[in-house]
Amino acid sequence: MTLSVMPLDPISYSQEEPTTQVPEESYARGSRGRSVEAFLTVLSGANAGLTLPLRGGMVVGRGSNADIQLADYGISRQHCRLDVESERYILTDLGSLNGTYVNGERITRIPLLEGDRIQIGASTLKFAYYDSVEEAFFLQMASAAIYDPLTGLYNRRFFMEQLELEIRFAQRHQTSLYVLYFDLDGFKQVNDQWGHLAGDQALMQAAHRLQAQVRKEDLLARLGGDEFALMVRGIQESQVLRLAERFRQAIESLSLEIGEIGSELVSFTCSIGIASMFRLRGEISRQNLLAAADMALYQAKSGGRNRVVLL
Repeated sequence: MTLSVMPLDPISYSQEEPTTQVPEESYARGSRGRSVEAFLTVLSGANAGLTLPLRGGMVVGRGSNADIQLADYGISRQHCRLDVESERYILTDLGSLNGTYVNGERITRIPLLEGDRIQIGASTLKFAYYDSVEEAFFLQMASAAIYDPLTGLYNRRFFMEQLELEIRFAQRHQTSLYVLYFDLDGFKQVNDQWGHLAGDQALMQAAHRLQAQVRKEDLLARLGGDEFALMVRGIQESQVLRLAERFRQAIESLSLEIGEIGSELVSFTCSIGIASMFRLRGEISRQNLLAAADMALYQAKSGGRNRVVLL
């Protein structure tokens, strides 16, 4: 059998014309025409994804007074310092307990080169020069690694990583640590009746209300759907109960106008379960603490909703 192949119409080879014209000067400028700045990008550790712009005289550490604060308990409060000398960045260890390493070698003081990897505690950081396009990309990546895109709260991954660190800190220093689980009562009905756009609006407003109730040192996260979690340390049970009650009241007073002309007014409540680390029976672990918080939330739901239960 012979196959006959017809020649293709030349028109089929033509490229579709672009709908937007890019100025020629954009090509001429290229990447070399953009100014570059020095950055640290956290490659691994509790703050993985963070991209931090640098300047001279910056202290890196775990303490609240550090210029670059990293949540890693293997890092000293003032661990190392970055200075600028003759347009080069110099990294100096500040007598840290676990030392400062560059590309696997422990250092006291060293000039940094493009691409050098700095190891402090359990964290690895990359030193690099980025232009504005690269900076925007890495900042976007850092935001995606830590924050929930809908509510702007911390995401589940970051919450879980930080909880592991906080448990170790609380055990070492014998400080209180609580996890609060809560969700919006009847939230599924909003999605079913009014659609996911209305549900998203409810979640964003709820997150805004909740964020206004927390201290700077507390960590509030959206775990997924209408489920939120809060990690609190260093306060008494009576204080955490008052905090949970403020959360409950903040959501109870929230009303959302929905419908095509905002003709419907929807109100919400929330149920809250609290777990205390030092009330745990058996091994103290992240899994056990989260399971206790989940059980407390279940009891709040089964007990009638719109209430707080502490286990």
